[in-house]
Amino acid sequence: MMINKKTKILIVDDIELNRALLCEMFQSKYEILEAEDGKSALHIIEKEKENLAIVLLDVVMPIMDGFSVLEIMNEKGWVDCVPVIMITAEVSDNVMGNGYELGAMDIINKPFNPNIVNKRVENIIENFAYKNSLEQMVENQARKIREQSERLHENNLRLIDALSSIIEFKNTESAQHVFNIRIITKMLLNKLVEIRTDYHLTQNQIELISEAAAMHDIGKIAVPDSILNKPAKLTPEEFEIIKEHTINGCEILEHIAGIKEMDFYHYCYDICRHHHEKWDGKGYPDGLIGNEISIWAQAVSLADAYDALTSKRVYKDAYSSETAMRMILNEECGVFNPDLLECLIQILPLLTEKNGIIKKDHSVATEPIKAEKQKKQPMDVSARTLRLLEMERQKYKIISELSDEIIFEYDKENDKIIFSEEFHKITGHDTIVFDLKKKGAMLEYIKEEDYYFIISKIEELSPENKMLHLELQLNLNGHGYEWYSVRISGLWDISYDVKCMGYVGKIVNIEDEKQKNMELEKAANYDSLTKIFNRHAVETIITDCLLTATKAAVCFIDIDNFKMVNDQYGHILGDNILKRIATIVQKNLKEKDVIGRLGGDEFVVYIHDYETKESLHQQLEVLRTELKMKLNDFVLSGSFGVSFYPENGKDYRELLYKADQALYFSKYHGKDVCHYYNKECENIPFRSLVSNVDDYADEVDYLGQLLKLKGDSFSK
Repeated sequence: MMINKKTKILIVDDIELNRALLCEMFQSKYEILEAEDGKSALHIIEKEKENLAIVLLDVVMPIMDGFSVLEIMNEKGWVDCVPVIMITAEVSDNVMGNGYELGAMDIINKPFNPNIVNKRVENIIENFAYKNSLEQMVENQARKIREQSERLHENNLRLIDALSSIIEFKNTESAQHVFNIRIITKMLLNKLVEIRTDYHLTQNQIELISEAAAMHDIGKIAVPDSILNKPAKLTPEEFEIIKEHTINGCEILEHIAGIKEMDFYHYCYDICRHHHEKWDGKGYPDGLIGNEISIWAQAVSLADAYDALTSKRVYKDAYSSETAMRMILNEECGVFNPDLLECLIQILPLLTEKNGIIKKDHSVATEPIKAEKQKKQPMDVSARTLRLLEMERQKYKIISELSDEIIFEYDKENDKIIFSEEFHKITGHDTIVFDLKKKGAMLEYIKEEDYYFIISKIEELSPENKMLHLELQLNLNGHGYEWYSVRISGLWDISYDVKCMGYVGKIVNIEDEKQKNMELEKAANYDSLTKIFNRHAVETIITDCLLTATKAAVCFIDIDNFKMVNDQYGHILGDNILKRIATIVQKNLKEKDVIGRLGGDEFVVYIHDYETKESLHQQLEVLRTELKMKLNDFVLSGSFGVSFYPENGKDYRELLYKADQALYFSKYHGKDVCHYYNKECENIPFRSLVSNVDDYADEVDYLGQLLKLKGDSFSK
């Protein structure tokens, strides 16, 4: 049978390079028409619809987008005579759902793989051609059967093959399904008459039934492609349409002239109508139960379920034979005749792929090999495509040279990295570096630990996890390390097996920005005079330290008689003494200990995980002794108040408040002593505190915080 060959493909995309790449793929077989927007596309479709094999339609375009084009094609009935594939960078369920709802045969995501697109386009063109010529095919096959009645059996097979091929082409993922149903049905019935004597089927009947089994889904011809090939779960309404294929199949058989006179007609009719009936009466369309269903329809039903489970479908991957059997025996696919289930169990070893009982289509098996050969052959690229690609290359080069960024590309296969010209300007070295892995060539510019860290992070990149962003120090100009921002993205070949071909990225100097941030951080967290933590920072840091501490101490230090220094010698000397005090305290602390200036002559010291209270006391006594300074007629010293975590408090503010109470106990008892918090500290007369208010001249706000923490008891 000859099928009218449509010779033109319409490519609709607003980007010329995309049109050129698609044109390269099909121009050897088809005449290519192009449109840069939806409105132009509709004019071409209206004029050329009888000659168009397919429309490749971009979604996002100016003037009129792809969805609007599909809507108009639906209104005019053009989607029934011209198949449409939508091409889009958007992969959301909403976009894909809208496309299929409007009649798109397929949706291809950008960036697309040429080999895969080529195959899918060719499949849909062939499928659509067979769909539109369905009636002609059926009539021709029926005529041949009538004209060659002397070869009835042979004609029966030809009719079955023709009709089953229609289903294969209509339902693009059912290849081999009809052939497998025929074989499995025959094996089931042969095994059934072998183990049971009450099923009276001759070998000739089994042959006719297995031939008729191929016709089981002929009614799917009437099911819309958008439902039949839908990759997602069917809605209840769509499932009701699918169920009608059992009735439609019988109607088709009744309208094929001459088939009623054939021996296998009543098997065909019964199988078409009842191959979805179930042993427990929950099937369709007639709700038959048990042996009300013919044994041949039951056999086809079980064969259909097993092959559907073990084959790939648009809505699922293929299950293993073991998984399929478990699902069938667990009645996940409905209830089947126990006798036939026993037969399936016995023939199961013969159905495995390794025994080769169910042959696979050789054209399908060799397709990856052919594709691999095509993949390795150089592409014959047109002058137009080369021109557009060259323009893209020039744009990339100009943009990279206009910026102060270093753009780079790493070729994984050849182990080389190519930098933009900015790399040469900064380093003075060549823009191409070879043998990156063998020589570790980049170690000239990067710290070794950072180099291996980047390598480990790059290996985590994938098509889903596309971008790596790091901030690290590089020595590019040979004058020392500076801070750079490095962004890296993978280049993936998804033709067959997902494979990383290399990486692209950019390097941006952020030294000034980093230094400014560090200065801002320093200004925000450090006391400008003593260069130790300020009040706000020390609270945050000690709070964090307490999260990991098992025991700790907070020491509140106040410098005795410090007001006299400022009054008699001036603030310059006072400032120098404060800086010296900070240095002395820091010298006596361990790595995890913390010092901060609360303001004026007040300091807080945090001791993390001290060994014993005795060792802590010795450490603080050494510190108190070193803080003593003689200035002519008076001596500077330090009064200490200490609280313990966790017995005196669980958070910084509570510990600081109780350390403050202990400090004023020290002040009350003569100064220059270290006192540890206890209940007695809470009984200091308020006027003793007031006598030291001069020491808090610039710390009124902090005193307010202490008053708030103490509450009513502080005013007694």
